Amino acid sequence: MMLAAAVLFGTTGTAQAFGPAAANPLSVGAVRQVVGGTLLLAILVVWWLRNHGFRLPRWSGKVGWVLLGGACVMAFQATFFFGTRGNGVAVGTVLALGSSPLFAGLFDWLRGNRPSRRWLAATGLAVVGIVLLSGAVGRAAALEPLPVLASLVAGAAYAGYAVATAALVQQGVAALPATAAVVGTSGLLGAVVCTFTDNSWLTEPRGLAVALWLGGVTVVVSYLLMGSALRHLSAATAITLGLAEPLTAAVLGVVVVGETLSPPQAAGVLLVLGGVLIAGTARAVPGVPVVA
Repeated sequence: MMLAAAVLFGTTGTAQAFGPAAANPLSVGAVRQVVGGTLLLAILVVWWLRNHGFRLPRWSGKVGWVLLGGACVMAFQATFFFGTRGNGVAVGTVLALGSSPLFAGLFDWLRGNRPSRRWLAATGLAVVGIVLLSGAVGRAAALEPLPVLASLVAGAAYAGYAVATAALVQQGVAALPATAAVVGTSGLLGAVVCTFTDNSWLTEPRGLAVALWLGGVTVVVSYLLMGSALRHLSAATAITLGLAEPLTAAVLGVVVVGETLSPPQAAGVLLVLGGVLIAGTARAVPGVPVVA
C-alpha cells in the first residue's frame, strides 16, 4: 500500500506539466490540498454516519496529532516549492525527499522506536540514489542558503506528517478518519493560502482536470493508502518506501514527457529501487509496526 501511494504521489510533477502555464506552484499546492481535504471530509461524513450514526467521535488526546499532521502537510507544500524555486527542481527535491527519511528516523527514535541497521542501510542506499537521480552531482553553481533551509524544513514536515498519522492509527483510529482529519485540516489551511494566490488557471479545462487528479487521486487515494500502511509500518520505514515517488517521477518523465536519463541517473534509479526493496522486505509481525 505504501508503494502504491508513492507511485501515485510520483505522478504529481507529470500532471502539473500538462496543466496551464499560468498555474502558480503555490496555488497548485494549495488547491490540491483544498480539493483533497474537502473530498476526504465528505467521504468521512458518509462513512461515519453509516457506521456510527450521529454519535460524536471521541478524540481525547488525539487532537494535537491531527493539528500537527495538518500543519505539516501544508508546510510541506509551501517550503518544498520555495526550495525548488531557489535552487532548482533537482536539488530542491533531493534535499526535501532525501532528508525526509532521516528526519522520520530521528522522530521515531525520539518516540522510542530505534531504527535498525537494516533501515539505515536501505535509507542510505536510497538517499545516494536520489542524489544521482536528481542530476545534482557535478553542479557548479553555489546553493542559496535560505532555499536549502526551506527544503530541509519540507523534509521534516513530510516526516512529521507520517509520524502524526502513524501515532493516530497505531492508537486505534481507523485509517479513514485519521487521514481525513489530518488532510482536512491541511485543506482548511490551503483555503486560507488560496485567498492570496492567483487561481484563474482553474477556469481552463486542463486546469480543472489537473486539480481533480491532484486532489482526488494524489491526495485522497494516496493518503488513504499511506494511512492504512502506517498501521503496520513505522513512519521511518514508510518514508523510506516513499522514495519510490521520485523513482516513479523519473520513469514517467522518460516514458510520458520524453526526457532522458544520464548514466549516473540510471544508476540512481537502481540504487533507489534497491533501498526500497531492502526496506520493504523486512519481516512483519501482525499488529506490530515494522522498523525495517
